[in-house]
Amino acid sequence: MIFGAHESVAGGLHRAIALAGEDRCEAMQIFTKVSGQWREPALGADQIAAFRAARAAWAGAGRTLAHASYLINLCADDASILERSREALFQELARCDALGIDFVVFHPGAHRGLGEEAGLDRIGESLATVLARAKGLRATLCIENMAGQGTTLGDRLDQIAAMIERAGPERARLGVCIDTQHAFAAGHDLRSEAGYERFWADFDRLLGRDRLRCMHVNDSKAALGQRLDRHERIGDGEMGLVPFWRLANDPRLADVPAVIELPPLSKERRGYAEEIDRLRRLRGAAEPPPAPSQRAPEAPRPARRGPRARRG
Repeated sequence: MIFGAHESVAGGLHRAIALAGEDRCEAMQIFTKVSGQWREPALGADQIAAFRAARAAWAGAGRTLAHASYLINLCADDASILERSREALFQELARCDALGIDFVVFHPGAHRGLGEEAGLDRIGESLATVLARAKGLRATLCIENMAGQGTTLGDRLDQIAAMIERAGPERARLGVCIDTQHAFAAGHDLRSEAGYERFWADFDRLLGRDRLRCMHVNDSKAALGQRLDRHERIGDGEMGLVPFWRLANDPRLADVPAVIELPPLSKERRGYAEEIDRLRRLRGAAEPPPAPSQRAPEAPRPARRGPRARRG
């Protein structure tokens, strides 16, 4: 796989590429705007030129991803939120087209009581609207799988397939981004060989492998099937190293860009070089031991007998 990280854009979008170089990234993800705001920034020609020049000079020359705003809800029941969500996703595509970013990853949304089928219909309508407006833009929209918290949609692969099927005549332009932590929290046990192969067999059957455009590689603070979006450092969580070893050595995923999404360890250690090196070292390595949560508990040791008391 092609490994990288979500990098900070503090100081300018082009600064993220410098950080990617320091972390020896082979791929990179950024926010092109503040992820928790609706405001859509207008990119100046100098910003676009600086980003494109930095990318051209990037030694890693990897694929680039942008994560769309977390406020987007493509199945919102509130008409104003729905319209803002569609506009925000289109504007993200437009910015990424200007910057030369390859993929736009987004969370599809939560139905908030509307119901699963009605929510999937509305997401399909939203995607059809955005894609029709975005003809000619080159960045690929990628639906991210979800952990299944609350009424969010997209924790099941069949739901993602339904979103794409209902997205109208331009649906061929849609891709998928698989987040390992979300998949695990949604109940897909990628730790075992059987669980790993079952997940990808379902993906191929429901979506087709050509839909997979990128991945987020994160361990999980949440237990299997807990339906919570809680990322952990690679190998330090409930998943352990084995799923990432499988990914790193799976020839079917050889050209897929996969990025880590984690906060910095500290103000002093803001980079992700160690995390990326940990993933790279799994290539061609022997299978690592399972996660602590999978290891069989040690049998209790028999109690030691003290010396027999003398009778007398």
